[in-house]
Amino acid sequence: MPRSLANGDYSLVMATESTSRANSWYRVLADRRTGNLSCDCPAWTFNQGGGQVRTCKHTRVAQLLTTDQTDANRGEQSDSVSEEHPLIIAARQQWPGLGGLWSLEQRRSMIDRVPYQFVLLRLTIGNGGIATGLVAFTERHHPTVASMVAGVAGWAGYAIAAEVARVAGYPMAGQPPEHFKVTHRTGTAARSGTTRIGLSDILHVGDQIDMGDGLTPIQRAENTLRLFLGEELYRQLEHQHFLDVSSVRYAANQRVYRVRRDPAKRRERRVRVFEKHRYINDYCIVRAQAVPEADHWLTVFLHLLSDEDGALSIVQSYNVFGPHSDDYPYREEETVPAIWQARAARLSAI
Repeated sequence: MPRSLANGDYSLVMATESTSRANSWYRVLADRRTGNLSCDCPAWTFNQGGGQVRTCKHTRVAQLLTTDQTDANRGEQSDSVSEEHPLIIAARQQWPGLGGLWSLEQRRSMIDRVPYQFVLLRLTIGNGGIATGLVAFTERHHPTVASMVAGVAGWAGYAIAAEVARVAGYPMAGQPPEHFKVTHRTGTAARSGTTRIGLSDILHVGDQIDMGDGLTPIQRAENTLRLFLGEELYRQLEHQHFLDVSSVRYAANQRVYRVRRDPAKRRERRVRVFEKHRYINDYCIVRAQAVPEADHWLTVFLHLLSDEDGALSIVQSYNVFGPHSDDYPYREEETVPAIWQARAARLSAI
C-alpha cells in the first residue's frame, strides 16, 4: 500500500520529482471526500502534526498552484502552446483514446529555493468538462523538453485519463500508480510474478518498441490496461469480458455501449449498443493500425468515455450491424442488464 493512501478514494493532483534523484517521484494526492492533500515524501509521512492536517513543501506548493492565489506564487509562466507541442504529442501517443482539445502551460517556480519546471497538461473533454494533470520537474534533472516526455505522458496523461473515467462512472479506475520511480528493470524482474506494475511497465511513447526491459508490446499493453483499471475492475473485465459506457449524446434514449473483449485476447469484438435496456445494434470499431489487442480495447473504452461524437464518427453506416453479428461459433446471449447512468460531478479544474 502506498504510504500516503489509507483505504480511501484519491485523485492525483501533482507528481513532484525528487531533488536528489532524477526520475524519482512523490505523488501529491487529494482525498475526494475531504479535499485534504497527502504526499509520499518523508517530510509528510513522518510529520504526525499533533492532530492537525499534515503538510509538506510539496502539498503547500500544490495548494498554491491549484488555488492560483497571487502573481507572486505563479512564477515565470509561458504561453499556451499548440497541440503539436512534443509533450502533448507524447501524451496523445500514450493515451490515444482520450478525445478533446489539448493544451499545455509551463511555469518556472521555486520549491525551497530549488528551481522547478511545472507542466500543466489540460484536456477539454469532448463529452464536456476539463481534466488536468500537473508534473513538477527538478530543473537541473530536466533541462530540455525532450527529457520531460516520459514524465508528462506517464503522470499527467494518467491523471487526465483517471478523471475522464471517474466522471463517466468508474471512480476507482486510474487510482494513482504505486511506483515512485520511472526506470526500466531487467527482463527477469519485469517478467517475475512478484513484480508490481508501475509507470515503467506501461510507457510506450514515440516509435520505441524495445525499451530494454524485456517487455513485449503485448505485455506492455496488458500492463497498461491492468494498472489503469485497477485489480477489481480488471478482474470484472476478465470475468464478464465487457465494461459498459453510458452515452452522453443519447442520454434521453438511455443508450449504453457495451465494450466487449475477446476472452482469448486476440481479436477485437464489436461494441454492443443498448437503448432502454434493449440490445439494438453492433458497432464495428476496428484497429486503425497494428496495435496489441489490449491497447485497442482501452483506446475504444477511453474514446467513448471522453469523446462520444469522435468515437462514433469512426462508425460509418457500413460498420453498423444487427445484434449478434460477430457471435462465433455460438450465439452469445446477454444476461447482465445494461444500465444507463448519469455522469458524476467532476473535480475543480486546475
